[in-house]
Amino acid sequence: MTIKRKSSQGVKDSFVFTPEHAKIVVDLGKEGASQKTMYATLGISKSTAARLKKEDPAFAEAMDLATVHGQAYWETQLLANIENKAFNSRLAEIALRGQYPDDYRETRDTKIEAKVEAKIDFGKSVSELINALKAAK
Repeated sequence: MTIKRKSSQGVKDSFVFTPEHAKIVVDLGKEGASQKTMYATLGISKSTAARLKKEDPAFAEAMDLATVHGQAYWETQLLANIENKAFNSRLAEIALRGQYPDDYRETRDTKIEAKVEAKIDFGKSVSELINALKAAK
């Protein structure tokens, strides 16, 4: 897939996603790199990456695989260092929550109990309905 963009000199150039690029992003994922780091390494912007994800199945698959590897990296780091007091688990937690918010979103459930007393007078509506039915005969 070729994406045309303007270079810093205003001249159009193209980005072509290749199998070598796929290997680079997957390898970065295996090191726990963020997608932004992957984009920067490829020399593309976030908007170009978003467009590529829609238009290039190979790019979308490589980024998805790299993201899976990245998440696995941080989870492995946390598990491997669970008893290591020198390990900065807060940094790993921030990385997981920041890069994978769908899986590590902090949720707070709020339960609200409410009682509502309502008085409804159906008499008028029922009378109108009966009168309408009688008139329809």
